[in-house]
Amino acid sequence: MSGEQVGLVIGGNQIILQPCSLYKHWVPVLNSHHVVPESWWAAAGKPVATPMRELCPSCHTATHAAIDGLLRHLDVSLLPPRCVGLAREGIAGAEAAGLVPAPTL
Repeated sequence: MSGEQVGLVIGGNQIILQPCSLYKHWVPVLNSHHVVPESWWAAAGKPVATPMRELCPSCHTATHAAIDGLLRHLDVSLLPPRCVGLAREGIAGAEAAGLVPAPTL
């Protein structure tokens, strides 16, 4: 699973919470997430050309679970809907770029 930790934001002597881009909940740590997974670009030998999203670790992992579930034709209805939507966006972006989506977990 690709996802670079953005790190803590500190103001004064206090950890500042940051908004997850999917659900706007406030968290201490975000991960930068490629909308079209980096591994799919690497497998195709192409440079990464996809937007990034700032996700909390839970949404980041749920999005990867949704990607894998969709690719395996599993029921993803219990996953957060916006994570499933981002997974669908990544799969569609991969197909548009001529990439072959593959499991990420």
